[in-house]
Amino acid sequence: MAILGPQPFCWLFTAYLLLRVCYLWRPTVILACCLSIVVAVGVCGSFKRQINRKTVVDRHPVTQVVKVLPDDIKVQDGFVTAIGTDRQTKTREALAFSVQDPQLLEQFHHLNRPTNWQLTGMIQPVMPATNENEFDLRRYYQQRRVYNQVRLDRPLVVSGVARWGLRDRCHCWRWQLSNYFSKMPEPLAGYCQQLIIGQGSPANEQLMTDVKRLGVIHLFCISGMHVVLLITILRWLGVYLWLDREVVDGILILALPFYLIIAGGAPSLIRAVIMAEAGLLQDILKLDRLDSWAMSLLIGMAWEPAVLLSLGGQLSYLLSFLLQVMDRQITALRQCLFLSAASLPAILSYVFEFHWLSLVISYPMIPLFSFILFPLVLVSAGTYWLVPMVGELVNQFLLLFQRLVGLVAQLPGEVVFGKPPFWMATVLFLLTLWCISNYRNARRWSVLVLAYFACFLVIRLPLNGEVAFVDIGQGDCIIIREPLNRRVMMIDTGGKLNFGRRQPVRTRDTATRTSINYLKSQGIDHIDTIYLSHRDADHIGYLPTVLQNMRVKRVAVPAGMEKQPVLTRKVGTVNQPQIIPVTDQHPNIDPNLKILHPFAPGEAKNEDSMVLTGRFGGKQFVFTGDLDRAGERAVLEHYPGLHADVLKLGHHGSRTASDERFLDRLHPQWGIISAGRFNRYHHPNDEVVTSLRQRQIRILSTQQYGMIRYVYTRQHGLWQTTLKGEELKWTLPNCLNN
Repeated sequence: MAILGPQPFCWLFTAYLLLRVCYLWRPTVILACCLSIVVAVGVCGSFKRQINRKTVVDRHPVTQVVKVLPDDIKVQDGFVTAIGTDRQTKTREALAFSVQDPQLLEQFHHLNRPTNWQLTGMIQPVMPATNENEFDLRRYYQQRRVYNQVRLDRPLVVSGVARWGLRDRCHCWRWQLSNYFSKMPEPLAGYCQQLIIGQGSPANEQLMTDVKRLGVIHLFCISGMHVVLLITILRWLGVYLWLDREVVDGILILALPFYLIIAGGAPSLIRAVIMAEAGLLQDILKLDRLDSWAMSLLIGMAWEPAVLLSLGGQLSYLLSFLLQVMDRQITALRQCLFLSAASLPAILSYVFEFHWLSLVISYPMIPLFSFILFPLVLVSAGTYWLVPMVGELVNQFLLLFQRLVGLVAQLPGEVVFGKPPFWMATVLFLLTLWCISNYRNARRWSVLVLAYFACFLVIRLPLNGEVAFVDIGQGDCIIIREPLNRRVMMIDTGGKLNFGRRQPVRTRDTATRTSINYLKSQGIDHIDTIYLSHRDADHIGYLPTVLQNMRVKRVAVPAGMEKQPVLTRKVGTVNQPQIIPVTDQHPNIDPNLKILHPFAPGEAKNEDSMVLTGRFGGKQFVFTGDLDRAGERAVLEHYPGLHADVLKLGHHGSRTASDERFLDRLHPQWGIISAGRFNRYHHPNDEVVTSLRQRQIRILSTQQYGMIRYVYTRQHGLWQTTLKGEELKWTLPNCLNN
């Protein structure tokens, strides 16, 4: 973690462990430690070199032949995605292309063997996270040894692979199992895919959301518990087949590595299989339980150097470690409480919220899962081809279980905590271990509660404020929060233009992983006012997502938009906020934001865009929506003394906005452009960028810098950007790339 992780704080723990080992003064331990350090440096160095060597640096056309395994192909909503290996360079790549022909989609869906794809397209690096605390797809792919993306632009030629290896056959068996499970009724099919072969199912997406909210997501993923249950069941079958225990154990020792491939090779599964192998070889290796755990950690990190940089890897090794060292006399309820408490810092660092029920829900869920749900799923998977009635009955039980989980997840008690700083999360984790080591000491638990309370206050009541321009693609979304979070405001929500094509309904969209995710990471669960500049989808399209995830008091819209169906359909009837139509004569809704436009009710088109101005951290901001040049000149006529230090350029930097007289009169120091990469409108316009540079206005674009934040305290502030500006040069238009 010290070598690969972004936190230099880990080096302090490395130094502490080295001092502790030296203090023991046991030559064998010191030698083993030094050898481990050498191996770790070598493995991590090789991991980094491989990333740098195999990742392309820009976007360019490519023609290549890739080998694709059947279980790495996903077909959904007219879109095909796959993971392939370049036959020449041996580089793993993510492939994506759309298919209009339903028959061709079916052919890809039924590819059941390794195939060679001859393709032509555009290859590019995997996009990194461009917003603060956003899920990093690039790191996720790198952990799976996938380094580039290829977008196909021509029909590809698919041919069979002549020679198969044993690993290829395991992947074929995985595809066959997935295809077999898909013929079962939902949600049984999803449970079989998730629990047996580690493959997600869209049908169980709501269930995954509920169990994530309740903090028991680890039960629904491949983990050590599943491996132990499988070994127990197979041993039980061996007894009834009159097989010796040694014979059964030998079969398991040989079969578990193949199951590791068939089940997807998740970090928690790697640990569980290694520990199971060590347990089966205990008579030969002479290892106790803690030694087996240590061996699984060393081998797991050698196999996947970044395993401890993911939530799944952290929880898997942490919880299994505590199970090895906790007092065996502790009751099951206390054990569940301790495991939940120990995992909480890691969960908050990735999820930012928790449910009070998560501290106790594992107590009934673990036996329910171990002795009822998982065995029933296994029995249904093994007998559905012969006795489908059993699977139908189990499916009804699973439907009842899902309804129960959904009802429990809706109970009050969910807390948006925020993301603790790394050092705070580390302190909370160490304090939790300190409490567990002497769990009868009430004073220790009091110290832990006070530490969580202090962390909560630091996150929820920050001394600084900020104006954040979210990188939400081709759209606008601006978040303004005052110091101590006295007020939280949002200007536009962003959205996606459909261009007449019907888009599939998704429970998660761009706002969920960008603006909503960022607000929750800051411990924010409410918005005082949402200002919608006008009715275009790229400005209000994600309004339903915001209303579903945040408590919103009011929504301000240009007068005339309040009764338009484009707004009323998005507001709906659940958690409906107050709708306030405004013009420039309307009193300020929030003290620090003044409305400058529109002057009269209209149709909420571009020319009716709401214009706002406010002073934050000693700088005057002006936000213009998609207002055109005529509207900008009209604003100057009404407010001849208007000035701006920071101007959010109108219409994403289009030449329909940013009138020269408007720029000269406002004379801003900074110009902010919010536009999507590779957008079809070629925003920002070359002439606009040239005009800004001629006036020595410094340009910050979300295309280049990702999320742009002005963080301030009183009358002083500084700019912070998620990207440094060089990472995505290959995505930038020429006007920003010189």
